[in-house]
Amino acid sequence: MNAPYHQIDVTIDTFPEGEKSFVEIPFSVGPDVDRIEVSYHYPFGGGGSVIDLGVARNGRMRGWTGSERGHITVEEDRATPGYDAGPLPGSWHVVLGIVKIGPNCKVDVQIRLINKQKQWLVGELHSHSEHSDGGVTVLDAIYRARAARLNFVSITDHNTISQNFIRPDDPDILVIPAIELTSFYGHTNFHGVAKPVEDWRCRSPKDVADKMLEAKANGATIVINHPFQNSDGGRWQSGFDVCFDAYEIWNGNWSVMNEQGLAFWQELLVQGRRIPATGGSDFHLKNRRRHGRPANRLLSKGHSIAAILEAVRAGRNVVCHSPDEAMAKPFGETTPDFGSQVSVGTSVPVEFSGLSVGDEVRVITEKGQIGVQHADAASFVLDHRFEGQFVRFEVWHGKEPKLFTNPFYAE
Repeated sequence: MNAPYHQIDVTIDTFPEGEKSFVEIPFSVGPDVDRIEVSYHYPFGGGGSVIDLGVARNGRMRGWTGSERGHITVEEDRATPGYDAGPLPGSWHVVLGIVKIGPNCKVDVQIRLINKQKQWLVGELHSHSEHSDGGVTVLDAIYRARAARLNFVSITDHNTISQNFIRPDDPDILVIPAIELTSFYGHTNFHGVAKPVEDWRCRSPKDVADKMLEAKANGATIVINHPFQNSDGGRWQSGFDVCFDAYEIWNGNWSVMNEQGLAFWQELLVQGRRIPATGGSDFHLKNRRRHGRPANRLLSKGHSIAAILEAVRAGRNVVCHSPDEAMAKPFGETTPDFGSQVSVGTSVPVEFSGLSVGDEVRVITEKGQIGVQHADAASFVLDHRFEGQFVRFEVWHGKEPKLFTNPFYAE
């Protein structure tokens, strides 16, 4: 495992060009860095010094806050106000603006390069705002997601991208640009690209397939939504030989359409398809749903939109009733992640937590349900020996689901 961070400490106590000049401190950022943090301190107040702060990448300024802030951060998808989010690898400089030099002036600068680490994040992959029929502003939608203690949210308005260009300063939540392609032949979410298709209009199932190819070529992660929704336009009619990355098995409150979606996902897995599962609240104000119910609790290799969507595509996702209740995680340092390939005979222990007495932990393979364990404590480890084509796990309380893992697959 990588060290969590690399720290660079520099003290500047000489200013060759005097006041009204700049001092630059170089550092390099590699592909494994998730966040840049810069802190600085100098005598102020009675000392009379005024030193401004900014950063530059590859010779271009990426932010400036004067002497207002003593600590700033820059990430791929968010940054301290006054700084530009964006690519991190490259040649960087901390830029000090030398406004006024007081007696015995020195500037202590600390640069921390926080490395990418595997981390469990939780979020929403299907929600709406007033830019289609969601009934709330984008800022309100983000606030609701933050209040639900989510790390990320996709605002997937129907056939529009205007919501993708309204983003608050440093909201402490990653807002994933997205659109729900809403056709006469079914709905599908395109995540990660502000404008994934040039024109959303579809006049046939083939048009839907073509739009999915276009979105994929533009870098989108594609999720087929509520395939068994009981409406003409909501039911998926474009087949499953189209270009997609994941399949929504749980949409909003548990219902018959979700039961049908879960059963069909199982059929696809039995056929040998390796299709990651997701969930989404499909929040609209009028349907009185709440962001993160259900939630996607996924193992991300970093804290960026790209890392989150890579985890979705890889199947490192547990679809849960809510952001902070029942959970399942591979147990132990050597256990592979959900969505991984494993050898026959391999032990795949899974830790379940946040359970209630009476919860059923079900073991599902290509043969159907092959085992069940009733919870008598809030947490326990189920050690399963992998055999066959795939294995996945579900937690139920009576007729209500609490979570679904993605499968482990045979090599």
